[in-house]
Amino acid sequence: MLKRLDNEAALILEKKKVYGYDWSKDYLSELEEAFPGVAGNLTVIVDGSKRNRGMLSREGNEVYVNETSWLKEAGRQEAVVLILSDYHREAYGTLCGLLPQFEGDLTVYYFVSRETAIEETYREQYRNRELENIILFRSGPHASSYIKGTDFADNARALFDYMLAEHMNEAYELVWLVKNPEEFGRYRDVKNVSFLSFDWSVSENKEERDRYYRVLCLAKYLFFTDAYGFARNSRSDQVRVQLWHGCGFKTRVNFARCEKRYEYTTVISDLYAEIHQDIYGLREDQMLVTGYAKEDWLFHPDREAWERLGLAGAERYIFWLPTFRTAKEGLAQLNEYDLTGQTGLPVVDSYEKLSDLDRLLESLHTELIIKLHPFQDRSRVGRIHMNRIRVLEHETLVDMDLQINRLLGYADGLISDYSSAAVDYMLLDRPMGFTLDDVEEYGNSRGFVFENIRDWLPGKEIFSFEAFCEFVREVGEGRDSTAERRRELKERMHKYGDDRSCKRIVEALGI
Repeated sequence: MLKRLDNEAALILEKKKVYGYDWSKDYLSELEEAFPGVAGNLTVIVDGSKRNRGMLSREGNEVYVNETSWLKEAGRQEAVVLILSDYHREAYGTLCGLLPQFEGDLTVYYFVSRETAIEETYREQYRNRELENIILFRSGPHASSYIKGTDFADNARALFDYMLAEHMNEAYELVWLVKNPEEFGRYRDVKNVSFLSFDWSVSENKEERDRYYRVLCLAKYLFFTDAYGFARNSRSDQVRVQLWHGCGFKTRVNFARCEKRYEYTTVISDLYAEIHQDIYGLREDQMLVTGYAKEDWLFHPDREAWERLGLAGAERYIFWLPTFRTAKEGLAQLNEYDLTGQTGLPVVDSYEKLSDLDRLLESLHTELIIKLHPFQDRSRVGRIHMNRIRVLEHETLVDMDLQINRLLGYADGLISDYSSAAVDYMLLDRPMGFTLDDVEEYGNSRGFVFENIRDWLPGKEIFSFEAFCEFVREVGEGRDSTAERRRELKERMHKYGDDRSCKRIVEALGI
């Protein structure tokens, strides 16, 4: 039996051992504020994710986050289970699968956050209203991991741009959920386009809440990359589409079955459809093999932006897009591990090597452009000042309203490691190199979707600084030693090779 935690139920839980289940820090904080007596009785927290485990110190009390096998102790110790997440119905179903006795006489309680309580009120208000011609967009991770620019980017942004170009805003209201709507005044006069703050879900201002929940409850289509929790209570006639960031080499950090969390997800091939079914717990009919929306940008690079960045002048350009390992301050939960060395970069880990590389690039009339992940700690890389090596800052791209795939079309070669950007770049059929000096460490920390990652890298393997320089020399001299390998893998990893992914997504959904 599943029962909501209220004041009456709290009196029961304050006299019992309480086992928390499927928790989040925000939920735990709200529980401590709303029901301090219940929070104080938490004996242990159970979670299926390895990353969430360990000792928690809360208000002077220590609570251990342990694996799901501890649920068996709940019955033996006459404890009660309290669900501490947005997905309480889903969590309850998992509990019943783990321990069938929960389907019987045992009561499982769930705590409702303030946001969920507000949403339930609006959902009831709009329950019998017909959906409207609204398409809702959101990009980037959960609000707690917000970095400026990530909330108006990626595949969702590419699809939005396509819809505007096709005048779909004549028939649909296109609405974005962003951090600060006032930053998007340039769209003020565009018909049927608006920007709302995702923070308005819990705003004290009723007008802001009303605007937010109107579109959330009545939108026909909801598109997002990464964060999807905001759409967890959508109606059965609303269509949620996870556009995601890319089809790459890294596996998912925390497994949670997403079969009921959205209706569809887009992928680039049948191969990746099978992979994403596995790592996201989806059905075959939820896979839209369309290509990724932002891949369309590769075929239409932005010449004006290229010149505004001052990148015109060299004979050839190589982009280096390392995967982030050490996150910025405030995002420690995203850390993989720290790279030792002066620069914080793979392979080219000292300023002496950077100077040697700069001289090589000078001799080849080639420029190396380093673009780090927006989550990456750039405290060391930011000190690089070379003639032919340039760090392209995330903030610069945000200020120019420029997406990286609008620049990669001008790159003569790409250096990456395990980033999905390399899989996108395959479409341009140009040389690629992969830094692999920490491949074993990264595999142990994060893991890969392919059993033998080296069999699936469509370019030159780079384990040393000498190999890095050799790849740079190849591109600078117009050579392409791994073309055959890249083309073979492209046939397996991509179904399409054109600029019509957005068109296919829209047609697949019948918009």
